[in-house]
Amino acid sequence: MLVHHYLEYYARNTPDLPCLSQHGVTSTYGQVNAMANQAANGFINLGVSHGERVAILGENSLAHLVLFMAAGKIGAVAVSLNYRLAPAELAFILRDADARALLCLDGMEQNLSSVSDELPADTIMITEGSAGNLAWSEWLAQHPATPPAANVASEDAFLQLYTSGTTGNPKGVVSTHSNFLALSVMNSTASPQRADAGTSGVICAPLFHIGGAGSLVFGVFSGMETLLHRAFDPAVVVEDIEQHHVCNIFMVPAMIMAVLQLPDIEKRDFSKLSQVFYGASPISETVLRRAVEVFQCDFIQMYGMTETTGTVVNLSAEDHRRALAGRPELLRSCGRPSVGAEAKVVDADGVELPRGEIGEIWLKSDTNMQSYYNLPEETRTNLTDGWVHTGDAGYMDEEGYLYLKDRMKDMVVSGGENIYPVEVENAIAKHESVVDVAVIGVPDDTFGEALLAFVVLQPDSSLELEDLISFCRDKIAGYKIPRRLQIIEELPRNPSGKILKKILREPYWESAGRNIG
Repeated sequence: MLVHHYLEYYARNTPDLPCLSQHGVTSTYGQVNAMANQAANGFINLGVSHGERVAILGENSLAHLVLFMAAGKIGAVAVSLNYRLAPAELAFILRDADARALLCLDGMEQNLSSVSDELPADTIMITEGSAGNLAWSEWLAQHPATPPAANVASEDAFLQLYTSGTTGNPKGVVSTHSNFLALSVMNSTASPQRADAGTSGVICAPLFHIGGAGSLVFGVFSGMETLLHRAFDPAVVVEDIEQHHVCNIFMVPAMIMAVLQLPDIEKRDFSKLSQVFYGASPISETVLRRAVEVFQCDFIQMYGMTETTGTVVNLSAEDHRRALAGRPELLRSCGRPSVGAEAKVVDADGVELPRGEIGEIWLKSDTNMQSYYNLPEETRTNLTDGWVHTGDAGYMDEEGYLYLKDRMKDMVVSGGENIYPVEVENAIAKHESVVDVAVIGVPDDTFGEALLAFVVLQPDSSLELEDLISFCRDKIAGYKIPRRLQIIEELPRNPSGKILKKILREPYWESAGRNIG
């Protein structure tokens, strides 16, 4: 079975059923499937073959769903790009993926003008009408809406999302059709209220994240209407919840907090909201209690990663009720494995540890990625006998609940964005006044973690935070730029020269009970 089979099923049996709505414009399952067929036939005419990559750059849109499904229909692989990245970062990804076609939305092609000579030479640019490129709407209309002729298998790659890497370069995580269908089954099973035709799901997470992309596929799998937001706006989220029977919405805790801070939020009508899924960072008991009081619905925490195609561990709605009724420690847990998933905690040699002992968390399920694209050694390093190495340190209690304590790979999660400090450090190190630099995550009430840069300067040099921010703007994405700066004389190092980030973090995390947000 393939992802687009669900789109075709609903298009065949209920063609007028709403599939995706965005800012008042609704497309039915029949219409979306027809557009996906047109795009699939168009890609074939452009010479896109089985296994080749087609990319999309822009804010959340109907075009994302069409491109995902069109690529899947011909055995090509969709690559959803983070439009917040700097041009040089985007150019690296497009070269790494060897993208055969790139759909740029909202004038995004202008963001690539400064690195045009660094893009793959044979990449075909499709835009929303800029001169010299194919125009998306006109290009679609030139091709038939009949199903394309192609042979696609369930283990063929479906989507490639890029995640930051410990080496400083992002890695393409390849997930298959079967990975996404297994994810949809897991999410459906974990839902107290099952999504189906007649219900709606709100997506305000970006579609270059697995949280957004997985939710988009889940909407088609369930036959529900997806209310897709171009970008997160708490006021618009509340309007959708009031006006529609919203079965599912996924938000990171920072989004939940933003909604709760709206004026007179207690007076808004959330009676049609069934459940809130949240993840990417833990939620405080104070925020959760307020959210439950305001939303009056079920809450489910989701834990997973791009390499597991999303959620494989859940803190269920019942777990949340237990936590709020006298087991508050459960809120520090990310839950227990979902249906068909396994989790274990291992030592440095991969040997499973007894309950309560801290080690690295490994996860195993039918959602585990196929590979890192064109990185066989890194794939072998991160996949052992079907187990994904999460890089998260934690422990499992006697009831099977997982608790996160730290990140073994030095990653920071800020507002749901995964940031590897080495990327940030590499950018800051290019400043002429910087001799040495270390970047860590520190607690932040809004984003879970915020970046703090420790910088050692050249003699008789100075550096202000505003100057650092300005220097980094064209080198890394805005969310990766530290908003906190501390000038120090020397970074702490061990005898082999490794920076002791534990020492840098301790003053900020000693009262938090763990070393991650």
